[in-house]
Amino acid sequence: MAVEFDRPKRVRLVDIAEKVGVSRRAVSAVLLGTGGNRVSVGDQKAKEIQRVAESMGYQPNFAARQLVGKRSHTFGLIVASAGDPLRSFLIQHLDEESVAHGNRTLIGNTVVAPDRFEKTVQLFTNSGVDGVLCAVHNWLPGDREALLKQHPCTVFYEDPGIPNACFVTVDRADAVRQATNYLIEKGRERIGLALTMKSSRRQKDRLRGFKEALGDNGRTFDPQMVFYASPKFKDAYAHHDVNSLKWSLPEAVIDSLIEQLVIGESADAIIAHDDYWAATLIKCLRRKGIRVPDDVAVVGYLNHYLADFTDPPLTTIDLAHMTAAKEMVSMLERMISGEELPADQRQVLIQPQLIVRESA
Repeated sequence: MAVEFDRPKRVRLVDIAEKVGVSRRAVSAVLLGTGGNRVSVGDQKAKEIQRVAESMGYQPNFAARQLVGKRSHTFGLIVASAGDPLRSFLIQHLDEESVAHGNRTLIGNTVVAPDRFEKTVQLFTNSGVDGVLCAVHNWLPGDREALLKQHPCTVFYEDPGIPNACFVTVDRADAVRQATNYLIEKGRERIGLALTMKSSRRQKDRLRGFKEALGDNGRTFDPQMVFYASPKFKDAYAHHDVNSLKWSLPEAVIDSLIEQLVIGESADAIIAHDDYWAATLIKCLRRKGIRVPDDVAVVGYLNHYLADFTDPPLTTIDLAHMTAAKEMVSMLERMISGEELPADQRQVLIQPQLIVRESA
């Protein structure tokens, strides 16, 4: 036998109108912006309507608004996983910024099944979202071109590789440039850089910043001071276990890094691929009797909250996810309003910030 339960009663415009003692049209004009100049409501009465609506728990009927050609004020937020520690701050800020602009977010996680990206895009279409914010890692599957075709108002985090697509990304070259300059200023002579692979554009940007900083300081770039995890370690990037939301990094990767850069090349500083690499590196160096930062300084990349809990606390690069979220939502709002963005405003580069702690 089916279990019966009481559904919460939806608060209607007419319910608010009766409580305030005004017409339904007046309430609609204040809460939904309908009626244009035909409905006039004084400031005092408008404030009362808003107060009563909030106290009664009123939520706009977005489906009804769509039927009359109005905005749903709903954004689709497509992510690899809401529990993804590499993007969790960004996801949180995107949701907060969307709400600050008077919207709600419909979040779709895509790593739980092979076709989840495409199904989420279709869900967004069926739900009548005004636009989409895509924060799925570029190295994860998903038809971005099909997403843009269904939702022309889409803003990506990081370049999706599609001509004229709108995206916001961090200046990865400047991130490593800042870290390298800082380490040189602190007197470090043998600085190593740890990356995942040679072919990735993201890794090439970091390497470029590394080379530029060395050159600007009169130092010669030595290829042996760059550690690449792949192809030797195919699972070198922190593996995401969807079921437990645990992230892990094979210590064999870090042991190999230490063998090449610290033991083999006498590195006295290492800029790690991300904060997880950096935290594991600090742990593995300690096991070998190598002190951080006395013997080897360590710099991370992300500024995850774990940076305050490593021992010693981790110097790292903050990727300014809050700034990125503000730019993404602002860009999306402009697109939804019908504004044609010029080419130089369809790509926004966010400047990162070095956060100095005790590891360097």
